[in-house]
Amino acid sequence: MIDALFSYRVRPGMEDRYQAYLDKVFPITEAEEPYVLGYEIFHGDDGTYYQHEQYENEDAIWKHMERTAAGQEDFASSAELLTNVILGEVSEKFRDTFGVKVSYTPFRSVSR
Repeated sequence: MIDALFSYRVRPGMEDRYQAYLDKVFPITEAEEPYVLGYEIFHGDDGTYYQHEQYENEDAIWKHMERTAAGQEDFASSAELLTNVILGEVSEKFRDTFGVKVSYTPFRSVSR
């Protein structure tokens, strides 16, 4: 399993483009992507957003990005990424493609 955690700010004047991202990505993710285990966005008091995505594996992330490419373009142009952290094992290609500077591989856990 891989968790993607990132925070960002919507650029001033780009709120409609950000909404286009939400309108394109959420319906596809919810209805057509069972390998996306979770997709949550939180809005902070300071106007920033924190997003948590959970995937079966790295391949699931690549499929998600491909299926939601139009919405991802809207996100990229409307949001300023502040942090980007991956929990789980990902390839160097993945890190380079998505600009991941911090990732954590499993160490110890308790699951229920």
